[in-house]
Amino acid sequence: MTHFQLHGPSKGGHTLVSDLFLDEYMPGANGEYVKVYLYLLRCLKSDVQDLSVSLIADKFERTESDINRALKYWEKMHLLKLEYDESKELTGIRLTDEETASSIPSSHAQVPRGSSHFVPLPGRPFTQEETKQLLFICEQYLGKTLSSSEVSKILYFHDALGFSADLIEYLVEYCVSKGHKSLRYIESVAEGWHKNGYATVSQAKEQTNLYNKVYFSILKAFGISNRNPVEAEITYMDKWLKEWCFSGELITEACSRTMAAIHQPSFEYADQILKRWREKSVTHLSDLEPLDKQHQTRKTLADTTPPKKAVTTNRFHNFPKHNYDIQELEKKLINH
Repeated sequence: MTHFQLHGPSKGGHTLVSDLFLDEYMPGANGEYVKVYLYLLRCLKSDVQDLSVSLIADKFERTESDINRALKYWEKMHLLKLEYDESKELTGIRLTDEETASSIPSSHAQVPRGSSHFVPLPGRPFTQEETKQLLFICEQYLGKTLSSSEVSKILYFHDALGFSADLIEYLVEYCVSKGHKSLRYIESVAEGWHKNGYATVSQAKEQTNLYNKVYFSILKAFGISNRNPVEAEITYMDKWLKEWCFSGELITEACSRTMAAIHQPSFEYADQILKRWREKSVTHLSDLEPLDKQHQTRKTLADTTPPKKAVTTNRFHNFPKHNYDIQELEKKLINH
């Protein structure tokens, strides 16, 4: 359990909450986030307070992911600053003055390099009616009543990622259509969309349709048809496409070589092929030609090199040879 230090002005024997926080920050924030922020204020009984995410999670009977989402939300609102060490472990939280924070623009944040989009963080707070309607729609898609923790995750998509109600609705619809009703899975997709700069439903649809086409082309290369990919297969394909950044052309080539080698579809076997290509910095089909030539040369050399004769030693050769009269030995045994 990693501890961090909480820094801020000492509050003595009471907890002060500014009117600015109550008027400007609290109305638009998720209730669970407010609890975490107020608890941090409560913990400031000295200049430095040792805490940990797991301790706060236990305090409120929430997961560490829930607490981390709250901390990141308040950091985006400039009410605190998260401090990390070289290994990306949280080592400190430094609370800032609400008036100072309110002077810092927080309406937009730039998406990581590689995207030309800007995502609003956070957007206009949902009204009570909008929140109620969104949660109702999500419950219909998921086929269950949402727990308070699941409600927090849904609202996190708006509070921290800047998703509109329409985009959240499409997010849940898309994941459920692929057979995934886990909020953890939906959250991972949401964070992937945010990272890639999908700020509108049209952007998300364009990219998801593109990936769907690639998914089915990969299944086709394996000779699989008339069904959707299952979760384990999507995990492999997402790794190849999004993490390793292989083109659909290279992936289908790996699938074709898998079929040629073992005559059955195997995502594990194709994964090993693509892993080797990644290690060799393969980015285009043309990069495979010299690798294939090297492989063929090694194979030809192995086929034409005569095998070494194994030198066998017989342990009985170490004994001195004796000449025995078999008939004489038989007589001795009979007479005995």
